[in-house]
Amino acid sequence: MLGIKSRDRYVIIFAASAALMMIGHLQGGKTVRDALFLSYFDVADLPKMMIATAVLSALAVITFSRVLTKYGPARLMPPFYIFSGIISFGEWGAMAFWPQIVTVVLYLHVTVFDALLISGFWSIINERYDPYSAKNIISRMVIFTALGGLFGAGAAAVVAKTVDIRAVIAMLAILHVFTGLALFEVTRGQTARKQQQPFSRGLLSVLKNNSLIQRMGLLMLMLAVTISLLDYLFKARLQVSLSRDELVTFFAYFYIAIDIGSFLLQTFVGRRALQWLGFGGTIVVLPLSIIFGGLITFIFRSLTTVTLLRGAANLITNSFFGPGYELFFTPISSADKRASKILIDVGANRSGNMLGGLLIMGLLLLPGSTGSYILIAVMVFAGMMSLLIFLLNRGYISQLAHNLLSRKIKADEAKVKDKAKATGLAFTRPSLEPDGLLQQMSAYRSKDILSQDQPAKLRKAVLAPESNPSGSYEAAQLEIIKDLISQDENRVRRVLVNKKMTPALLPYILPLLRSQSVLKEALNAIKPLTSSASGQLVDALLDHHQHPLVRRRIPLLLGQANNERAVQGLTLGLQDQELDVRFRCAEALARIKNNLPDLTIDTEAIWHCVYREIAFFRGSDFKPIRGVEPLRHLFNLFGVIFEPQVMDICYESLQVVDPTIRGTALEYLENQLPQNVRSPLWPLIEAGHIEVKSDRSSQEIMQDLLQALSAVKNTDHILELSVKDIEKLD
Repeated sequence: MLGIKSRDRYVIIFAASAALMMIGHLQGGKTVRDALFLSYFDVADLPKMMIATAVLSALAVITFSRVLTKYGPARLMPPFYIFSGIISFGEWGAMAFWPQIVTVVLYLHVTVFDALLISGFWSIINERYDPYSAKNIISRMVIFTALGGLFGAGAAAVVAKTVDIRAVIAMLAILHVFTGLALFEVTRGQTARKQQQPFSRGLLSVLKNNSLIQRMGLLMLMLAVTISLLDYLFKARLQVSLSRDELVTFFAYFYIAIDIGSFLLQTFVGRRALQWLGFGGTIVVLPLSIIFGGLITFIFRSLTTVTLLRGAANLITNSFFGPGYELFFTPISSADKRASKILIDVGANRSGNMLGGLLIMGLLLLPGSTGSYILIAVMVFAGMMSLLIFLLNRGYISQLAHNLLSRKIKADEAKVKDKAKATGLAFTRPSLEPDGLLQQMSAYRSKDILSQDQPAKLRKAVLAPESNPSGSYEAAQLEIIKDLISQDENRVRRVLVNKKMTPALLPYILPLLRSQSVLKEALNAIKPLTSSASGQLVDALLDHHQHPLVRRRIPLLLGQANNERAVQGLTLGLQDQELDVRFRCAEALARIKNNLPDLTIDTEAIWHCVYREIAFFRGSDFKPIRGVEPLRHLFNLFGVIFEPQVMDICYESLQVVDPTIRGTALEYLENQLPQNVRSPLWPLIEAGHIEVKSDRSSQEIMQDLLQALSAVKNTDHILELSVKDIEKLD
């Protein structure tokens, strides 16, 4: 967990206590709700209640989402919980006089209002924490929700047996009052921060523009239909098998068993499931289990198999589906979340209940076994849920990437732990934007470059055209070659600037990459040949007889190429013995991947390079080697495999103090990188101790950043660097 401070620990304790009492109220309320309803009404009335709760939920969701969007969950939830407790006290008093009316009111209260309050509670949590921290906190907090369910169902059974069922309603009232008081402590200070949130878009606009929210709503709708069908099948069996006096005890023990199982699963499996399977793999356990259990129940139909199927659905929903589902909300902006979460949690759920009720009423009209029809429908919906979860997981990762690309880190928030800070470089988000970085680079550019600001006479003396010698084309080429190998700086510069280079001249130009005095002119002269002469450049790159400076600078040119020959050569360059050559090849490949995403890159070969580099850097404890920063090099390789821009921003985000920015980057990386890559890197990057200090100057650090971001600008700035900068780099 990312650096939990004492205040955060205090908040988590109160939040866990609130979660325990909140779910205790839910499970105790469901126990008394189901027992009272089956005592005073026939099971055939259950679909009607499903439709009634759906209609009431639709009205409540519209009102609640508007209020929540305007004021935020941190301000609304504490008093709403206390208000719910007051309603329960009223139900407790009225139960002695109008039991049937109170039974209906209690059913609506537990089914509709509790769902709104629980959704609001989780909104408080996932608005407070970044995606990575939320995953760790929620996975621990769910253990307390399992304990709360165990407490609520157990306490309801004991109170109903020792006192009466009315006393259970009074207990529910006390639980919600204390939940509201605990949430006042959780949200202290949070309400002021959330007032600064921008006003959200309309609900229809949010649904239209966010595919992740659309898929989550559809998933919740299908889940609600599935659970409604299972619930009817389960309760229909119970009503013909148990007496009214046995129903309260049965439901209490049923929910106790589920909560014990949920607690054990959350304690020993829950967090590991999220780490091993990811969000999508964790929640897909539910529909797959329903399909398997449905087949068993279809073949061996009895109260036992139906109870086991219904219990397993509850158990897996509490232990796997619920935690994973809540985490899918974390990358969504607070404004969009407020507008949509209640709609999904309650509106889609209750709409699914209504559809389930209508489907049940339709199936009751068919001849034959209604139970068989219901089981078949359950398995069909579970199959559709499995397919949708696959799409949902892809949408979640895309949302994380979108957040990284669109996040704007303000100067007072981005405190980079980098040597650049010590050297006076304002390494904040504005400087991480390409335009801002280029402006800062201008202060460090060499004053020896012949710029437009220098006297025209001096520029003319150096850049004046020279007449071609008389004679044939071959004679002209020979004259150019003589100039290139003359070692006369003025002659070399004139021919590089004024003559059109051909691939045949490349062997005579490449050695000039060693010379600091004509380096820029040599790079610019070769630049038009990078695609047509990629083969020659690759041969020189892989030729160990070439000077190290030449081989180190060739990737700067190959990164501008537009063909697979350059990609293949740079991939081979990743296996070079020289680390700085491998580093430049990785940068060049990332640049090509960003500019020309359709070019084929052998990602399997890149993964092999990643594994080899991790083993290599482990020997130095991931300290910089000859000016190469290990994590910068690895993130370049990750960019070649995934998205270069996103990986650049991930690397930058891991070096800032803001926990939300860091958490988003960590969550994206945890979903993208395989376990054998994360394991050696995670202790280094999770704790925020990325070692980026080296003996290089600030100009060199800016040079690396400019190269990393040049792909974003899609320009040739890398070939416009001053000689002084490149000399520092080498």
